[in-house]
Parts: sequence; C-alpha cells; structure tokens
Amino acid sequence: MRIGIVASEAVPFAKTGGLADVAGTLFKVFREMGNETYLFLPFYKTVKNVGNTRNAGTISVKIGSQDMEGNIIVQDEENGAVIFIEQDYYFNRDNLYGTKEGDYPDNAERFGFFDIAVLKAIEKLNLNLDVLHLNDWQSGLIPLFIKDSGMKIGTLFTIHNLGYQGNFEQGILDLLHINRKYFTMEGCEFYGNVSFLKSGIVYSDYISTVSPTYAKEIQTPEYGVGMDGILRKRKDRLIGILNGIDYSAWNPSTDGMIYQNYTLSEITKKKINKEKLAEELKFEISDKPLFGMVSRLAGQKGVDILTDALKDFLKEDVKVVILGTGEKALEDALTELSALYPDKLKALIKFDNTLAHKIYAASDFFMMPSKYEPCGLGQLIALKYGAVPVVRETGGLKDTIDNYNEYTHCGNGFSFEEYSGKALLETLKKANNAYRDRKVYDSIQTIGMLCDFSWGRSAETYLKLFEKIKALP
Repeated sequence: MRIGIVASEAVPFAKTGGLADVAGTLFKVFREMGNETYLFLPFYKTVKNVGNTRNAGTISVKIGSQDMEGNIIVQDEENGAVIFIEQDYYFNRDNLYGTKEGDYPDNAERFGFFDIAVLKAIEKLNLNLDVLHLNDWQSGLIPLFIKDSGMKIGTLFTIHNLGYQGNFEQGILDLLHINRKYFTMEGCEFYGNVSFLKSGIVYSDYISTVSPTYAKEIQTPEYGVGMDGILRKRKDRLIGILNGIDYSAWNPSTDGMIYQNYTLSEITKKKINKEKLAEELKFEISDKPLFGMVSRLAGQKGVDILTDALKDFLKEDVKVVILGTGEKALEDALTELSALYPDKLKALIKFDNTLAHKIYAASDFFMMPSKYEPCGLGQLIALKYGAVPVVRETGGLKDTIDNYNEYTHCGNGFSFEEYSGKALLETLKKANNAYRDRKVYDSIQTIGMLCDFSWGRSAETYLKLFEKIKALP
C-alpha cells in the first residue's frame, strides 16, 4: 500500500508525548512490512539540523489575503520518505505548541497552513496515496479539505487524547478560506467555535483511537468531553486499536541507560539497578519494595488521588520514587509529602529521560492511577522491565493489565475501579502484601515480562483497516 502519516510530532524528530512514539514507530513498521510510507511533519526549529534532506519544491497557501510560501523538505528513506513542511514564520520557534505561559495564539493558523500544505505537497510530489493516517486535532482539517476539493484519497483519523480538541474562534474559517457551509452542528462547529478535532471525526472515512476500551469510553458523557454525541453517531466507523511498544528502545536486556542489563532468566540482576539508584539518589532502599512512577504530574494521571493515598501508605514499610513535572499544585503536594517522609518518598520534580529508564529498571511496582488513559505507555514498559503495574481500570490500562487473582493465581498486575484515594490505597496495600510472598510476586512479575505488546499485531490491524478504506466507493 501507499500510506501517508500526518502528525504534528514523531520520533526521532520532535516529541512532547505519546503521539510522537506512535507516529514515528508506525512509519518504521509499515515500511518494514513492505508498504511505501510517507511521514509528514512541520519543519520545526528543533528539526533543522536533520541531515540528508533535499528541497523538493515550493508551495503557496493563501492565508487571509496573503500568499504564504513554504518549502517541501524531503528526507528519503527506504520504501518512503519523511516530508517536512518548512515555513519559518510558523514553525521556526523554540517550542512545538507554545511556551510555559500558554499555547501560541496563532496555533489555528499554523496548523491550518500545515494541513493545506500537506495536501499541496502530496499533489506536487504526485504521491498517489491510498490512505492518509491523520493524528489528533493538528491534522483534523485535512478530511474537510479533501471533501471540499474532491481529492480521491482515503482517510483514517486517530484520536490520541480526546481532551485536546483544537477549538478556535470562527475567524479561522475566513483566514483559511473554509466555506461557511461546513460550520454547522453536523460539521466542524462546536459550541460556537471551529473544532479541528470534530472536523476530523465528522469528515474522515474512519476514526480510530488507541485502545478498545477508550473507544467505548469516549462515547459516554463521562469521558466524551462534549464529543460523545458525534462519536456515537459515527460508532460504525469508530475502532479502538491498542498502541504497541518499541522494544528496540525499551528493553532491559539492551537498554544502555540503566545500570545493569537483565532478562527474565537473569532476573536477580534487576536488584543491582535498585541498589545503584539508591546510591545515585542518596535514598536508602535496601530490601524494601520500591514503588516507582514516571509521569506528567496532572489530574488526568491520578496524581491527586495518589497524594491522598500516600498519606497513609507511607506509614507502611515501603519506598516510593516519583519523577515528573506538571501542575504546580500537584508538584507542591508531592514536595510537601517528601518533606514529611524524607526516608520514604523521593519526589523528583523534573524531566530526565535517563533517570526514567533507571526508575523502570529499579522499581518493584509501577503506579499509574489515571483518571483516564487513552492507551498508556508506562504500564507496557513496566511489564517488560519487571516492575509490576498498579493501575486504575480505564482505557488502555484496562486492556493491558489483568488484576491478580489470589485464587487462580493469574494476572500481570494490580488494578482498581473506583477513582478515589481509598481504592488506590487498598490496591497499593494488596501489592505490598504480595511482595512479602515471593512466590506470588515472582509469578506476577514473570507473567508481565512474558507479555508481548510489540507493534506487529497493531500494525496488521491498521493495514486491514487501510484496505477497507481503500475499497470504499
């Protein structure tokens, strides 16, 4: 097949979150499976130093009364290419979407330009694609532009997180020369604004999201963020495809960032990572169970109920290490707790990728008490690294973690349903008790490390869906 992937970020070029991992990995996997694949990205300031590129021509996009020129920068790859849209006024900035003060005020214009430019690049390069795989609100106008122009190309729109919608004032319609006939409740209108995300949902051939459970959850008022009605309307074209994990980047047997490599057959070596982390952090761990967490510190990630649960849980004979940055109130709450329990909790308020790898390798348990989690990568990494996940049953966490059953002795982690500090506390205590029974803990850890969440299966599902889209009249 001839596939185009459109994203606002992708590894190894630009990353702020999980979208980058998905887009970059699928680009690689689809090509390895014999498909001619093209990845479209903005040519950000941080990407400018990428090598082996060529200028494949210029494009012009009318924004308001201005003709905005751009370049098509191509990095050729075997069985495809990365195609960057260069426009320095929009993309030559220090950050992808905004600063600490907030989003860039012209994000609608920036990504509106990008969406039009991608379609112009496809035409100019005569790519003759079978399907475009669009990702999140930043590419959400593309299906509308395809419908309006009559282009013959199939579309799949993937929602990575329904909470990020790209809702902007009506003026963007005139700026991007979008016919007002599309600004209706059945179209891209959303509470008086233009919604890039809703445009993707309404005008794409198919919609996907990153786990089967999340696909069901977003059709309910609780998780639908105002979009549940339109998603229910299109439920026959909505599918949940679980994200995979790139085991070339996340594998304790080959990970160059951890203190000591290990495999399931050499699991005793994992303990060296725990000892070395204790030395590096000057944090006495010894033979106590280590509960780790690497996360954005946000309400979505359940940090509020975690701080609530930790007030009691830290009275137990346990150690906790948390790494991340985010909402100031949550950062402060963890900092205060670590001051109260300096010998029990280490709160590291920073971003540090190397330290993240070390925490996965050192931890006995890994905490993800998310309020909602479209898929989640942390629990998949934790399984591979032998850090038993403790999660809330939502989205992809529910699809990947089976709660340990003390009667059947099955399960690869511990999970709870009610979103509360009390429910989390009870589950943390269950996990702690299991650690005291080495036979039980070792069994759960082994089941987890044997799980396979590589991208192959998910990629096959995407390709079958692409074939279905290609065959549409």
